[in-house]
Amino acid sequence: MTTEPAQAAGGCRSAPYSAKFGMHDPFQMFDGMEDAYFPRSGSYRTTSQCRDIQVKNTGNGGTWGGPFWACVVWVGRATCANGWTYVPPGQWRNLATNVQDGTRFYLFMQTNLGTYEAAYGVGEW
Repeated sequence: MTTEPAQAAGGCRSAPYSAKFGMHDPFQMFDGMEDAYFPRSGSYRTTSQCRDIQVKNTGNGGTWGGPFWACVVWVGRATCANGWTYVPPGQWRNLATNVQDGTRFYLFMQTNLGTYEAAYGVGEW
């Protein structure tokens, strides 16, 4: 058994990523916390590329790249598996660790569209 950290797993946290996601409000219609889920159809499936489900906030912290919260919802379940995780701009966060290959899930994202116009990220699993 290896003790290398998750980010050292072959191909993990390196482009091309498993997914890109984001939400924006160019017309400033929303004021407050808003949720979105990804993918818009179907579900994601974990691979042998990473042992964990990880996301990175690709925003710069400005109006169009604010912080967000993310969580994993397993297919067939109705709530976040491990609660909401805060993901600051430019940072990676693990949402679930040691996930079995082939596990199906959705990614939920939440940000304050009253303060930020958008939030964007990438995921690796």
